[in-house]
Amino acid sequence: MKRSGLLAVLLFALAVCISCGSLRHASSEPLSQSEIADYARDHYYMEGIKMFNDLKYDAAMDLMQHSLYYDSASAATCYNLAQYYMSIRDRELLEKNSKTAQTLLLRAVRLEPDNYWYRRLLAMNYLRQNRQAEAIGQYEEISRRFPGRTDVLITLASLYDDAGDYEKELRVLKRYGQLEDVDDELKFQRFVCYLQMGELDSAYYESGNPEQVIEILMNTTSDMVKQAESQMDRIRSRALLDLVMSFCDVVSAHEPALAEPYIKKSLGYMWVGEDDDALELLAKGLNNVRTDKDKARIFSTMGDYYHSLGKTEQMFASYDSTLVYDPLNISVLNNYSYFMALEDRDLEKALQMSAKTLEAEPLNATFLDTYAWILFRMKKYKEALSYMEKALRYLDEDNAEIYEHYGDVLYMCGEKEKALENWHRAVQLNSSSETIDRKIREEKYLE
Repeated sequence: MKRSGLLAVLLFALAVCISCGSLRHASSEPLSQSEIADYARDHYYMEGIKMFNDLKYDAAMDLMQHSLYYDSASAATCYNLAQYYMSIRDRELLEKNSKTAQTLLLRAVRLEPDNYWYRRLLAMNYLRQNRQAEAIGQYEEISRRFPGRTDVLITLASLYDDAGDYEKELRVLKRYGQLEDVDDELKFQRFVCYLQMGELDSAYYESGNPEQVIEILMNTTSDMVKQAESQMDRIRSRALLDLVMSFCDVVSAHEPALAEPYIKKSLGYMWVGEDDDALELLAKGLNNVRTDKDKARIFSTMGDYYHSLGKTEQMFASYDSTLVYDPLNISVLNNYSYFMALEDRDLEKALQMSAKTLEAEPLNATFLDTYAWILFRMKKYKEALSYMEKALRYLDEDNAEIYEHYGDVLYMCGEKEKALENWHRAVQLNSSSETIDRKIREEKYLE
């Protein structure tokens, strides 16, 4: 017989004895039936708590059910029994008992409507069942009854955000900011609300640092574009891109001298194939920005776009302009010198530019590879080999292009077998080279 069953028998015997007058209080008055029921309820309740704390959930549930039998109006027992049902690990049993847990929680809340913990567990159970509207209703009621509970406000803000109710989210954030004195720390969350509501001027005033915010938004959009698989994913990423580009316009209207809105919006144009609009916007940016650094950034961006469009002369002209305003721009110096090497154009000048990048970052594998490649194009193979080997020593992660270059240099140094090994390595790293397969097949270097 279970322990709880034995207790029930003993309690029944106790009741019989009392009714017969064989047991008495110190006052010699017999215990009433209600007093016995209260004793049984409390005893089972406390034993149930003990079992739950000992992680003996089945025993705890059994004891709580006995407690509830003696007092079906005990809010604490309803609450604890609901907790036990919700802690069942077997998914099938958990789903089977979800309605019972819900009924118990509703009864507990009805019996003690001002108990925070009862309402909170009820709200959490609604969330577990994906009943967002009911969960929001409970959290709203908790917030009304317990206005100082800021943790509830944060939960509500998150639920409103998931539901797309940004006006209510803004109101809750305002309350939270006032209670915790963190109004300034919530600016970005308010910014996102206004952005999603399409209130872009309000979003601008909440953005704090609009250039930084635009960069974050474009990075997020870029990730969405890259990861989009379904048609719906592509629609969402395009909608976000359009929104960010519109925000760039608003920022430019407020602060026309900022470079970031022109650069990032032009990137959006390039993503959707509107190349002329991208270049036209950058030209407009050049007329509005004020600092040499910002002008250099725009010219550098133009050079990158011209490269992607295969417009070599315009690319070199843009990189030249970049270096007028920022002579030590190592990213442009590296790209410029590398593309010059590919074109066999003024290799001495290219080598000098590449050398400046190594002065700035002597252990940068990409810069070392560029310098080695220029030496290779100058037919200085032994020198090139030493720089290629150094590049590989400082390579942070495998790079197909660098391994292909290493193979090319090895081949020209008379190490054919090692060259083939590195060309094969490049293929394994998904090289996009147009000649790598022929190099392996014909076992020789090809331009």
